[in-house]
Amino acid sequence: MDKWNEFRTAYHVAKYGTVSAAAERLGVHRATIIRHIDSLEKELGGKIFFRNAKGYSLTEIGEDLLRVAEATEDNFNQFIGRATSRNPGISGGLVVSTVDVAAQVLAPGFHHFVANNPDSDLCCSVTADLVRLEYGEAHIAIRAGDKPDDPDYVVIPIKPLDSALYASKAYVRTHGMPESVIALADHDFVGLTRGRSAGPYAWLNRRVKNARYRFESDSFHCRLQALQAGVGLTFLPVELGQQLPGIVEVLPPNRAWRAKLWLVTHGATHRTAKVQSFIQSLRVSGFLANRR
Repeated sequence: MDKWNEFRTAYHVAKYGTVSAAAERLGVHRATIIRHIDSLEKELGGKIFFRNAKGYSLTEIGEDLLRVAEATEDNFNQFIGRATSRNPGISGGLVVSTVDVAAQVLAPGFHHFVANNPDSDLCCSVTADLVRLEYGEAHIAIRAGDKPDDPDYVVIPIKPLDSALYASKAYVRTHGMPESVIALADHDFVGLTRGRSAGPYAWLNRRVKNARYRFESDSFHCRLQALQAGVGLTFLPVELGQQLPGIVEVLPPNRAWRAKLWLVTHGATHRTAKVQSFIQSLRVSGFLANRR
């Protein structure tokens, strides 16, 4: 039976309970999920799911499919683990998916990995999208926000990201230094693209009604350039803000602005030499807690 894609689709619906969840997980449209299920049920000559208001529940055929699929997935994961651990040397590419700001802050750890693994190269993919580690889209993902809860993932906490509010000296000479949170209403800001307020920007939007965003970008590099050019005030991780010339702190770090960061790997590749070497590079660079 040449129905591998349909089989995988049905497994994800069975595992996550709804067409929407399966579609999000597989990165396809809901219509594709439904088409795959219909095609597989036609091939098998029976229903895999009972459709109801709460989602999809398994028929007897579906229960059997789930057992076979779970065993198949386990066999594939064991194969991946064996295949990737045969060569104990550290060579070839390592793909790390990370959010923009974390890439800037964790750069010393990235550099440590490259310097200590001359036969390997590091590809840093900067994106806010969630990559699917189980499909090999990356070896490691660095994510911000709530702790990922996928049972197939290994999640390690990274040192939290503390931010402060900064201005350039050129901006302060022209517009003055805000003396309080209330005074922020009289100043200009550099922020995330409108509609994507998060972290300290969400705090700012609550405290300053109709805050004047003179420049907005999802790119940290663009926001930093705007800050340095004197366009307005913006938030920076303190590790960076304290090192940049021509930048002054307007408001000190606030716990409400703290961002949680997580290093995420898939259980099948977590123990491989390259992944472990990268984790160790972040650890010796001070971004991960030492193991007890």
